[in-house]
Amino acid sequence: MTFTILSLTTAYALVASLLAYLLLLSRLHWLFKGLATVATVALIPPTFHSVGELRGLPSDGPIPSSFRMLWAEIVEPNLLQGEDGRVFLWLQALDSENYPVGQPRAYRLPFSEDLRVKISEALGEIAQGEDIQGTVDAEEVLPEATAEALAQEIEAESVSAQPGGSASVGERVFQFEPSMLTFGSAEAPVTPSKPQ
Repeated sequence: MTFTILSLTTAYALVASLLAYLLLLSRLHWLFKGLATVATVALIPPTFHSVGELRGLPSDGPIPSSFRMLWAEIVEPNLLQGEDGRVFLWLQALDSENYPVGQPRAYRLPFSEDLRVKISEALGEIAQGEDIQGTVDAEEVLPEATAEALAQEIEAESVSAQPGGSASVGERVFQFEPSMLTFGSAEAPVTPSKPQ
């Protein structure tokens, strides 16, 4: 992790020095100088989002489609201070044969009452010694919302929106519905059959 961050820092210092050389000391045509500047500036947003995965904070990206839940923390909304609730999950991604993939990772999801209930039940089972496996089914058909529920959702979003309508810096927004998430007892990994 530290090597990756140092490598990115060194690479950007090299790119910045090269760009400074092109702009100040070279006798290139102004069109090439402009293209180099535009290319360097265009790489800033993708790099910002990529480095976000390395920063050690819970990921605000989508959670894995199959995972083993190790633990969770539920932070309920604080209406007095105007803070939104959050759910922090510590998950181990699983492959198609239920083997762990990579290292465990922390994720952050927006708080909802349905999610709080599901996570609380899963935490209770973990406290009793059960291994809990979760899946996210993005294909699951969500129940149709009534016009009144949609109006309330739009009103809540407009009240909580920041000036300019954007999320806070460094936060990515993705569509997550608690109904897509299911928990159950962890399945054993698929082992190869013995040779005859």
